[in-house]
Amino acid sequence: MSIKNQSPMRKKMMVVTVLSASFLFLFNQFLLITAFPTIMNEFTINATQVQWLTTSFLLTTTVMIPMMGYLMNRFTARALTITALASFAVGTFLAAIAPSFSLLVVARVIQAIGAGMMLPLVQTVLLLVYPYEKRGYAMGLMALVLNVAPAIGPPIAGYIVDVMDWRFLFWLVLPLSLVIFALGIVFMQNVTEQKEAKLDLVSLVFIAFGFSSVILGLSNISIVGFIHITVIGPLVLGLMAITVLIWRQLRLKIPMLEMRLFRKTLFVYGVILSFVISVLLLSTETLLPLLAQDVQGRSAFSSGMILLPGTLLLAVTAFVSGRLFDLYGARLLNIGGYALLTLTLGAFVFVDESTNILILIVCFSLFMSGIGLTMTPATAIAMNALEQSELAHGTAIVNTIKQFGAAFGVTVLTTIVSLQANQPHVDYAEGTLTGLKLAFGAMAIAALLAWILVLVTKEKKENPS
Repeated sequence: MSIKNQSPMRKKMMVVTVLSASFLFLFNQFLLITAFPTIMNEFTINATQVQWLTTSFLLTTTVMIPMMGYLMNRFTARALTITALASFAVGTFLAAIAPSFSLLVVARVIQAIGAGMMLPLVQTVLLLVYPYEKRGYAMGLMALVLNVAPAIGPPIAGYIVDVMDWRFLFWLVLPLSLVIFALGIVFMQNVTEQKEAKLDLVSLVFIAFGFSSVILGLSNISIVGFIHITVIGPLVLGLMAITVLIWRQLRLKIPMLEMRLFRKTLFVYGVILSFVISVLLLSTETLLPLLAQDVQGRSAFSSGMILLPGTLLLAVTAFVSGRLFDLYGARLLNIGGYALLTLTLGAFVFVDESTNILILIVCFSLFMSGIGLTMTPATAIAMNALEQSELAHGTAIVNTIKQFGAAFGVTVLTTIVSLQANQPHVDYAEGTLTGLKLAFGAMAIAALLAWILVLVTKEKKENPS
């Protein structure tokens, strides 16, 4: 049934359902951040290894998201939503009972299959429900809801980890996933148009192999160093696979990912900014708990509370920036936002084991305000450069880049930390602090480069037919 034929109440409940599902998926992801040190101790693994709980999740969604252009053409939104929620519930149950770290990673992969289906689906539903002139509002609404998850996840997880077993985190999520599963059965209707589609298995193999190989090669640096076959080999093969993937998409009559969208300058601009934001956001939210717990000796709950005010502020600023984008465009928001990101990440370079917790909270809150100012405009810029018929492929590409950016950033930056922390004859806390300073310095440079890109790029609002 076309979205135009849906009643206002049905539209509202569909938006509630897909936003609730996406909220729960992100809530689950950020629940684990403050539990990482505890999981490291239980399974006797290092910081790079434990990041595979995040990296495996992100890589799986990176593989699933490009398929959504095909899946949304082939299957109804209702069927996809119910399947995604079922996969997530099964993965959550398996994670709660996982007896080993390897099986815990497998459970996260099963969860991520559902998340990878839902992320582009929720964006497509919102873009269809709201008209062009309110796309900034729609993206801001999504950012508002989804960024509450990172806000409340870490402190809740920190409290649970301090007083209970970390497995209870998954027992908390399981009943919530079943409730939203019921909402999907009752309220979801098909709002996308089914048309000719073809699943190119060869492209899917190149997507999975290419992105996974790059991340695997980067993660091996902390174990064997830079010059090693297990680092160079996966990196070279991964980059070759991604190159072949792009070439193949340009030749296919019905591609899995419509790479021709990159001919649109503002789409490329929005994608680059979205990539940078994804690298900075998840990496900072991952590294700060390491600083608080492994360097400053704070509890998991305290490290979660450091993140709480900033992530709540992110939810508000992301929504407000969506409204401002609709009214005034993105340029001023981006100039101010990336300047704020550069300054705050630069400030984190100077933290140490004695830095007051209030200073960390203030700096992180300012950092998240910068993310909020830039996140929504980046997505809206990319989407506004597309025709209505290109939205499914556009959301798939943007979300693929975001997920890979998050996985790339977390892997590279935690590898920097691990290399310093695991040096012989260096105290673990001292080495971790040195690695964190280097990681924050690298992120500050990335934010500065994005700020320069904003200054030299002429932005304009496009209104495709």
